[in-house]
Amino acid sequence: MATTNVATKKRRAWTTSVFVKQLMAVSGIVFVLFLLFHSYGNLKMFLGQEAYDSYAHWLHHEALYPIFPHGAFIWVFRAAMLLMLVIHVAAAAITWHRSARARRSRYVVKKNAADAYAARTMRVTAVVLLGLILFHILHFTTGTVQTGFVHDNTPYERMVLSFQNPIWVLVYLVFVAAACLHVAHGFWSAFQSLGWVRAGTRKPLEILSGLIGGIIFLMFMLPPVAIVLGFITI
Repeated sequence: MATTNVATKKRRAWTTSVFVKQLMAVSGIVFVLFLLFHSYGNLKMFLGQEAYDSYAHWLHHEALYPIFPHGAFIWVFRAAMLLMLVIHVAAAAITWHRSARARRSRYVVKKNAADAYAARTMRVTAVVLLGLILFHILHFTTGTVQTGFVHDNTPYERMVLSFQNPIWVLVYLVFVAAACLHVAHGFWSAFQSLGWVRAGTRKPLEILSGLIGGIIFLMFMLPPVAIVLGFITI
């Protein structure tokens, strides 16, 4: 009987709302770190074609060699990010489902306006963000969606040829803005889920969350804007 009770408690621990939110928080932080490094890497566009193409080649073929064989790290990294995405989406779906069920209960505590706005924003931007991820893969990774470039173009040429069209810069801006808004709210929510928010840390963490979202937005948008304005060319 004691063994059964322990097993039951363990199963409950794995499915509690706190644990699910912590899973979402940790996976979300991983994505924030990825976006920071990815957006920073894009700034190499300002160093010229050779620098950017060399960076892209290193990332896809030489990263962590000889720990990984040539070209293996990028696939390990993609698999890890896919796992994080599955965990994040699943945890979010479970959390939102439980919140919806709780709202139907007469015992639910009414949220304040700021929390309600943040929750709605997270849902909307999450959908937009998933669309951005899919489009980004089909656009720059597989080349299935081509916006002015051909498959044989280098990574630098793909970027320049894509964003010479102002329409694609605007589309990119909308997607990146949604992603960064999601990051800003999500980063703050992650701090709460991990129990880091205290009376003395609330304001600094709010500022940090907004700052991270703003920095990512700025770094992602600088190259496309520079391209459409003619400062970066082939």
